Amino acid sequence: MIKTVDNFDSSFVNRVEKSTGFEFINPGNSLYFVESTRAENDLYIDLKSYNNQSNDLLSIFKLQSISKQPADIDDLIISIQNSNNDYTVKTGNYVGLFSWGNNLEINIGSRFGNVFLTRMLNFANDIFLDDVNVAGDLDKKSKLDISRFIIFYMFVQRLEKAFLLGLPKTYQSIRHHEIMLKGKIDINRFVKRDIPFKGKISSVSREQREIPEIIDVLFKAVKILDNFGFPTQHILNIKSHLKQQFSGKYVSNHVITKARESKALQNPIFAPYKKVLEYAEIIIKGDNIKPKADGKKESFGYLINIAELFEIYITKLLQKEFPDWSVESPHIALYDNQFYKRKIIPDIVMQKGNQVMVFDTKYKRMNFKGTEHGNWDVDRNDFFQIHTYASYYQNSNTHLICAGLLYPLQGKPDSQNCVSDNLLGNTGCKFIVDGIDLSFLNNTTQKNSLSMLNIKNSEMEFIRRIHEIINSSNQS
Repeated sequence: MIKTVDNFDSSFVNRVEKSTGFEFINPGNSLYFVESTRAENDLYIDLKSYNNQSNDLLSIFKLQSISKQPADIDDLIISIQNSNNDYTVKTGNYVGLFSWGNNLEINIGSRFGNVFLTRMLNFANDIFLDDVNVAGDLDKKSKLDISRFIIFYMFVQRLEKAFLLGLPKTYQSIRHHEIMLKGKIDINRFVKRDIPFKGKISSVSREQREIPEIIDVLFKAVKILDNFGFPTQHILNIKSHLKQQFSGKYVSNHVITKARESKALQNPIFAPYKKVLEYAEIIIKGDNIKPKADGKKESFGYLINIAELFEIYITKLLQKEFPDWSVESPHIALYDNQFYKRKIIPDIVMQKGNQVMVFDTKYKRMNFKGTEHGNWDVDRNDFFQIHTYASYYQNSNTHLICAGLLYPLQGKPDSQNCVSDNLLGNTGCKFIVDGIDLSFLNNTTQKNSLSMLNIKNSEMEFIRRIHEIINSSNQS
């Protein structure tokens, strides 16, 4: 087993040898570690090699129906190099649990912990409430790895929201044989059964009924959550209803397909169940993994690009707090008639009337270090990329008031060092480095509820700073 977190770099931490492998402890006393009985071997996995092993990549953008460019096949997942017991360990933006090679398990968690992870997942599901107890249970439940945690969490949130309008229903022909006439007389059955008349009438009616296949798939998925100890207390009413309507039949791939292709899902009211059933299918198929020939069981393996999740989180936070602004990620065609045509896709473009702000989200360390520290926290490519977007909008028929890079911050941004009142010679436009301050999460003794409160406070501070930029532009 190799266990670590995303965006880990052993260059920044101290190493401690252990019998199970090795640990790294950073100066802030937050523990990041890698443990392995195979620590003596080099390991390098990027997205291309991961896909070649027929592993699964769960795209948050795909599940959100957001069109984005495909991930770079050279994206790093994990790298471990051993030179005379001097280990160099690095990870990229991916989190999850998966198998590699000959029964090696790799578990990459979220470096900011599960409270912030659930906050981002809430926003991805358009649910702006806090479910802190669920976040804490990932560490308490030994059977619940991060891959399952994310998928289970997204499923429950989607199901709870979709169920507000009830389960999908479709019109079905229901046969009756009763004293009272229901619907219309079923002539064939009436002739065969009711002549001579014995007091009951064979009839048939068209009624809306819940779809058995959908109920069975959802009930099976919820049962799997219960088996893994995932908390489902807040959907007890849904569980009770599903249990009452469950057919008791085996949920096969055929049943899952019938549920997913039900005509009832074409009704806009029940369209949210398409995503619910996608998650349910992942959960059920993951639970049906069979043992290998050698008796060892494969891992439930999914990787999630947490940088995608961070972008969705920031985008939806801005959409929520600036309802009178358009907040989107446009595809901008350049040199459309030439062979070298390209598209540029800024992560976030906010527009209201003629005013525009353009941002790129970066799920990277931001400790506000510059050249005096011997390294850059603002990557060179990121720096020039955002200025390319800014240059485009400065030369379009809009008034660009701000451009910048947004990070998970390791401290409060200093307006003197993080804000420039001049972008590419334009004194009417600011350039900023900003984001959500998560420095308090370095304190491992923080309670979940307190951490969530701090996250919400950091969000509001970030929103306040964006409001200040807009107000200063309107006053100038």
